Formats: sequence, structure tokens, C-alpha cells
Amino acid sequence: MPKGYPRRYPRIGIRVQVDCTSGERVFRTIASTLSGGGLFLTPPEGFEPGQEIAIRFRPARHLPMIEAKARVCYVLSQRGAAIEFTEITDDDRQKLLRLIHQKSRDRRQQPRAPLATQIECDRCMSMAFSRDVSLGGMFIETTDPPPEGSLLTVRFNLDQKDRVVTASAQVVYNIEKMGMGVLFMEIKPQDRDAIRAYVESAPTPADTESARSQLAP
Repeated sequence: MPKGYPRRYPRIGIRVQVDCTSGERVFRTIASTLSGGGLFLTPPEGFEPGQEIAIRFRPARHLPMIEAKARVCYVLSQRGAAIEFTEITDDDRQKLLRLIHQKSRDRRQQPRAPLATQIECDRCMSMAFSRDVSLGGMFIETTDPPPEGSLLTVRFNLDQKDRVVTASAQVVYNIEKMGMGVLFMEIKPQDRDAIRAYVESAPTPADTESARSQLAP
């Protein structure tokens, strides 16, 4: 990804057809990556940075068609074009985020480790829990997440009951009645080191699956 385009939303690899309209031109391409903020389309022919397009696609068989307007952010020669949604309904974005959340638990770019713990959050009105953690942030389960962009302070335990990590975080996206993805903004070096050690020592999904298969009859 070129500099200047930081990722705000989680993403997953997919393969779905996308119908595009640009001016009087109508054409079909393939989306190879899906995020809450846009798509990566292949092949790259016919796309130019800044180009405005209308798109229509079905992200999964069980979901309806989604229509949105988008802008081409950048084009990678012989690879594809990244587009950003400029107009999409809140309901459709929620559908995409729910789909991504369900499919991306073990596909994060940044290593994550299982972490089932209660989260103390100064902006949450209901009980909050986590299921995993990474050096960059975590997904916090709560039925009443603060709005995107909210700044908050979170406190949680790692594997040791007396080890409490405190971090200033920002809500980068939320999923209605499910929770929110938060990015750690400020965290003490010793707390970041504790998370790193926890993540590195945690079993990988492959290790867990292998252990289960050995226990299976």
C-alpha cells in the first residue's frame, strides 16, 4: 500500500464480481480484497487515481447486492486498483463489517492472540469484553459502542491476574450490537512489551487445530 493511505478498517481476501460504471462506460471486474472502507479491484486497466465510479456487488451469497459510489485511490501496475467508498449507506457498511469480522478472526495482518477478558472502558455504558489482542489494538465486544473516532481509556488483564494493561485508544469502527475495533494510541512501553510477549507466547490457530485433531477419537 502506498504511503498516505493508512488502513482504518479490517479487511479480508475475497473473489467477487463487481459491476462498475464510470461516465458512459460500464464494465465488470473482480474484487480481491474487501474492507469496510473500499475494495481492491483487478485487473488495473481502465482505472486512474481520482476517478469517480459507481459500483454494484454481492459480498457473499447470503447478502443482498450492495450499491455504492467510490473513488480510485491508487493504481498498482499489473496488480490492481484500490477504491474507497465515498457514498455507502450505514446499513450496507454494517453488513460488510459483520461479514469481515466473522471471516477475519484468524487472518489479521498483525499477529493476534486469544484473550478472553473483561475490559474496563471509561466510555462504555455496558459490559465490555475482548476475545483477542494485538500490538496495534483489539476488538471489544459491547452492545453499546461509542461512535467512530471516540477517544477512550481501556484497562485489561493479560494472562497474569496482577498484570493490568492501560492504554489510550481510538474507536476506528464499530459494529452495531457487536462491538468496536479500537487502535491503541498511547501505551506505556512496558505494557506494549507485555502484549508482545503475550502474543508471541500464545498458540497459533494452526497449533490449536493440531492439538484438537490429536485429541479427536
